[in-house]
Amino acid sequence: METRDDTELGPSAALGRRERAKAEKRARILAAARALFEERGFERTSMSEVARAADVAEGTVFQYAATKVELLMMVVDALWGAHERATTTPSLSAFAAPGTATAGGETSDRIAELISPLVTAMRRWPELATWVAREILFGADMPHRRRVLNHVDRLEEQIAARLQDGRADASGAIGAARDGATGTAGEEPGAAAAAGARLIVAGVLAELNRSRQRRIDGENVDVVLRRLIDLVVAGAGAAR
Repeated sequence: METRDDTELGPSAALGRRERAKAEKRARILAAARALFEERGFERTSMSEVARAADVAEGTVFQYAATKVELLMMVVDALWGAHERATTTPSLSAFAAPGTATAGGETSDRIAELISPLVTAMRRWPELATWVAREILFGADMPHRRRVLNHVDRLEEQIAARLQDGRADASGAIGAARDGATGTAGEEPGAAAAAGARLIVAGVLAELNRSRQRRIDGENVDVVLRRLIDLVVAGAGAAR
């Protein structure tokens, strides 16, 4: 029986072959970039090295990421997305000091669990994490950065939900109903929780960067981060 190649099957088949080729190139670029960033760090890795490792032209790399920092954000997006698809709740344990009683209680535990993969990644690759934190907080509006910010938004939404749950548990059903009736004029429901979630994420990025620069005065960064969470949990619970 005769076989036909894709070009004989019409434009859709040819398009499918091109899309597969693009996906394969993208996968090679991602793998090469991740390996080189992990091995050499951000500063010592060049786009040309990534191109050679991926077996593509240097110009091809720039088609997928316009700058080196965008290439890093492309890697972060892929890793974060894989984590989101793999689990709905992080499997890494919370980082509170063993046996330490905390004001935030269960709510703080849940939030610590949510951010623990971020903390672990930033500890494992401190130099890369510094660049990622800078881009999240101060970077230019670029496609891969926007995708990473989408992940950050989803993390903040999860944290805000935990804060709201904690506030409802602390206040009780009657207190929660009263808060809804007598809250600050013009305040949207969950505004305190959303603001608290943003404070936690921004604070984690800032404190881990301070720890890398050894500016935490010898304190264990775990204790600093847990204190930050407890303060926000207490503030969100008291907000009216």
